[in-house]
Amino acid sequence: MTFRAALVFVLALAALAPAPAVASGEPSATVLSYGRYDTRRTGQVEKGERTASGELRSVDAHKLIQQTDEIVGILGNSFGVDLRLENFPPGPAMLTIRTLHPPLTNPKTGLTMSVSEYDWPVSVREDVYFGYTFDHGWEIAEGTWTKQILYNGRVIAEQKFKVVVPIN
Repeated sequence: MTFRAALVFVLALAALAPAPAVASGEPSATVLSYGRYDTRRTGQVEKGERTASGELRSVDAHKLIQQTDEIVGILGNSFGVDLRLENFPPGPAMLTIRTLHPPLTNPKTGLTMSVSEYDWPVSVREDVYFGYTFDHGWEIAEGTWTKQILYNGRVIAEQKFKVVVPIN
């Protein structure tokens, strides 16, 4: 076989080979785990004017206690999602963290909200946690709670939870 024939043969084989999968290039997120978490909070309480409680607290450590979509509504319970962010440009990414929940009325402000959200810059791409902790009795409401992560106004991850309130 001549060099030219061999080259034509190799090119013909390459044309028949399946094309490699190409990433869409769109920023996305994969839920790695979800459920009840043990968390360690850091820093001071920040204002979260678009949240029912009006407060935000950062978390510097989290550990999955139980992978579940059913959460018992008791004070101190934390639940949320652990994510991997994919196809994001280098540097910090500004995410919007949205929680859809039954109507909650803050007794300090008198405001009733069923959507709580805040913007949060994220530099890491792996093991990114966003959650909710029942800090006040009035925050505990039975029903469907949905955690959504948005980037540039588009939902890139979502997890639903069913919050149940114990009788006693």
